[in-house]
Amino acid sequence: MRRTSWMLGLALLLGTALAWATPARAADDQWVVGKWALSYDPDGAKKDWLEFKANGDVISIFPDGDRVLGMYIVTPKGVKAVFTYKGKDVIMTFHVDDRHRRLRIVTSQTGRASVYTKVE
Repeated sequence: MRRTSWMLGLALLLGTALAWATPARAADDQWVVGKWALSYDPDGAKKDWLEFKANGDVISIFPDGDRVLGMYIVTPKGVKAVFTYKGKDVIMTFHVDDRHRRLRIVTSQTGRASVYTKVE
């Protein structure tokens, strides 16, 4: 019951945030739409990709071609995404650079930052 309540609350939060976006704000957020590749990982992770769609969907593409679907919102500091992987919700926070060309994420396992760079 607790997990269901948590998931419902998260869905409502993301739905509200997506509904809040005005057309002008949505146009400002177009910088994230496209494909991003892992360009730096201090822990040696294999290259993977993120594909952000204009409708708020995001796809995580693993090196072996497996895909995990999620949804995202753009914030003033970057992008927040939620994926459901192996039955668990995974929340990811990406910090964007000033030029909107790099997304940085700090992993909870090592505390070190990986970088995604826009490729398309």
